[in-house]
Amino acid sequence: MTDNDGLYRRDVLKAGGAAAALGLGGGEFLQGLAERGDETAASKHDTGIENYVGQNEVIQTVCSPNCRGKCPIDVHVRDGQVRKVEPHPPEDEQYKRACVLGLSHTQRVYDPTRLKYPMKRTDWSPDSPNPDGRGPDAEFERVSWDEALDLVADKMQSLKADHGAESILLHAGSGNYGQSGQAFSRLGSLFGTSQSAWGIDTNVGRGFNRVTGTGFFLPPTNEAEDWENANTIIVWGSDIFSSQFQMDASKVLDAVESGAKLVVVDPVYTTTASKADLWLPVRPGKDVHLALAMMHTVFEDGTYDEQFLRKRTTGPALVRKDTGDLLKSSTVFDDGSDDQVVAVERGSNTPVELEPETDGPYALFGEYTVDGIECETALTRLRDHVADYAPSKVAEKTGVDAENIRTAVRWLATRGPGGIAPSYAIGRYKHGHVFGQTYAMLLGLTGDYGRHGNIHAHHSGGASLSTGGWSAPEDADPGPSLYFPEYPDAILDGDPHKVRAVYSIESNMMGNQFPDRQRFRKAIKSLEMYVVADMHHTDTVQHADIILPAPHWFEQEDITSSWGSHPHISYRHKVQEPMWEARDDYYAIRGLAKRLGFGDYFPETKRELLRELASRDDAIDFETLFEQGTQKKQTVPIVKYTDAFPTDTGRIKMYDDDAPSEEGVTFDVPRPLEDRTADDYEKADEYPLMFMQKHSRFRIHSQYEMLNWVREVNPEPQLDIHPSDAKARGIEDGEYVRVYNDRGEMIVKAKYNEAFQPGLVNTDQGWWSRDYLKGHHNDLTHNEVSEVGQTMSFYDVRVAVEPAPDDLGTEKYESDNPRGTGAETSRAGGD
Repeated sequence: MTDNDGLYRRDVLKAGGAAAALGLGGGEFLQGLAERGDETAASKHDTGIENYVGQNEVIQTVCSPNCRGKCPIDVHVRDGQVRKVEPHPPEDEQYKRACVLGLSHTQRVYDPTRLKYPMKRTDWSPDSPNPDGRGPDAEFERVSWDEALDLVADKMQSLKADHGAESILLHAGSGNYGQSGQAFSRLGSLFGTSQSAWGIDTNVGRGFNRVTGTGFFLPPTNEAEDWENANTIIVWGSDIFSSQFQMDASKVLDAVESGAKLVVVDPVYTTTASKADLWLPVRPGKDVHLALAMMHTVFEDGTYDEQFLRKRTTGPALVRKDTGDLLKSSTVFDDGSDDQVVAVERGSNTPVELEPETDGPYALFGEYTVDGIECETALTRLRDHVADYAPSKVAEKTGVDAENIRTAVRWLATRGPGGIAPSYAIGRYKHGHVFGQTYAMLLGLTGDYGRHGNIHAHHSGGASLSTGGWSAPEDADPGPSLYFPEYPDAILDGDPHKVRAVYSIESNMMGNQFPDRQRFRKAIKSLEMYVVADMHHTDTVQHADIILPAPHWFEQEDITSSWGSHPHISYRHKVQEPMWEARDDYYAIRGLAKRLGFGDYFPETKRELLRELASRDDAIDFETLFEQGTQKKQTVPIVKYTDAFPTDTGRIKMYDDDAPSEEGVTFDVPRPLEDRTADDYEKADEYPLMFMQKHSRFRIHSQYEMLNWVREVNPEPQLDIHPSDAKARGIEDGEYVRVYNDRGEMIVKAKYNEAFQPGLVNTDQGWWSRDYLKGHHNDLTHNEVSEVGQTMSFYDVRVAVEPAPDDLGTEKYESDNPRGTGAETSRAGGD
């Protein structure tokens, strides 16, 4: 279809009419959607399509960003345009949900920043990548889909021939919860490329996993419908009533209305804290100290769950004093096993094998000699360790009153089933994995596993489509995986291997969201090819060589897992055909597969792909799912942890004799380890303020940044700072400030905010480069990770703050700020 095709212009203008009817930017918005330079476009606008008289067609689909909603929604369409979005009840109607952002797709689907055509950077070619041309000043030219895919395939083939397939990295983010990632991984496995291994928000889950054998991100927890059965809920580091895009928050309120006690542990006085029975304002990075003080109180009060400890934990297991190892059955019994450990019977002191899920009269405390080997129980060792963390001793360090520490954990230990609901925030400190280990063991002491009313995370488990290894065929030869933090070293230094090209889908990470942003941008500049598929012209897209326009979710058929949300699988029906030349990621992936010799491995259509993937999940029927739109996955247990734990012993580890170590610290029991939050950190005087980037209620990571409705109430980034910290630096409320450290800087407006304790400042995450007068919040962050957690530590950051320069130009926020229905159209890539 050519630029001069009248039908093409009318299709574009039809979308513009929908935008105008919804108040999405008026004539300027319309002009952004039309071909630039087409002076006849506005005159061809058919005002009739704005007529609301008539019958809406209602199509059920799914909102699919990386939030905890995965909300089924109904989309009202009239005259070919999206008119309204509203929640749709899923099969189990108690999970009906939606948020304001999800209802704003009437703006997003027609936003002028949407990518319209395949593009190539004008000064890039496979043989002459000209890396200096990448970045904010890069210019692009329109190419056909065939030309774009030919260029990518040819470059992949030549790199494989010269440097091996692992020199190409297929990077998948989390911006779309459909099944294209399965196809992307399948292509990578067949071709042998490097592939993404996650490196964000896994700290807490990894630590929890060392104790229970379960967890990677946040651990599984009871489904939200069960939360009303909790008698005590400790929300730890989560503003669940503000930034969680789901109905789980309502389940917490249901529990509170039924008499549950709500405790919030957070350095910020959040919306959730304002609703709590007790707020514990912990200092940043001191969470492990606080949790150990809670353990101390449980031991001191004797409120631990003896039956649970005997039946489901290694609390009674004997620890050898000579080696620190658990005493193994093979050492004591002729027919014993190395996989089983030994306890002693209370009273008789007879050694016995400690089998999974057995409730014997095992001694929980004491020292014993077995076959001449001096031992003590694991619980004795843990009790002695936490003896140094009495609430009175840690109160000053943690910033939490000692009696409030005792009150919180006494509620948890004595009021019946409850739990701890942490967020990913605690894992955004370098050694956040230690907290995961600590609270898993604390809940082991109180027996809060496997019962109605138990909670282990601030969002429920949800359901995922089980595809049975389709992404890695048996005859494939997959290449290596790289954790996100490893990307820069691999690209720049060849460690652990050299990456020369990246193909990215569903992600604004490398150009905007990853920490130490300037190093990632330096890495991008060294690539021979950078391919980015996206819906919008993001910061990351601006650094690409090949741009592939992806459709809005309303324009692509898919199956959506609801991991971390509700126990349904959902069918994402197509609402309208893709606008302009946007194509489903699967279109590009299959097109590349055909060019690379793997076409037979991929079904011809997306529908066929979805049918094949659904057939691999015994709990899902494709036809039922297609017709209903949602299907509750009956195999998802409401209550978790009812079976033996997937550990070596089948029990929760109250002591780990095979624990990892780092920086001279071994985690056989939880030991606090801090980086920049440490009291003696070497640069604390130079950069005295801790800097965090909270999740915003106005964005989902960096998605929805461009929405005019949102920008009316959230127009620009700001620095939340306590008035005492601001006044000490001569900073007035609303004054622009320079925030800096030894990595970078940003200039934003200061906002007096007493919800943030002195010594802590914040800029909500998800803003793009264009939103800042200078710099970016991720120019301040670093990419240092712990050996154990391998997780980016966005909150383990220190900064200094001073008034911004007097000659600062603020015109962009005084005249052209992209907010309101009359806002100037943002730059749209491809026009």
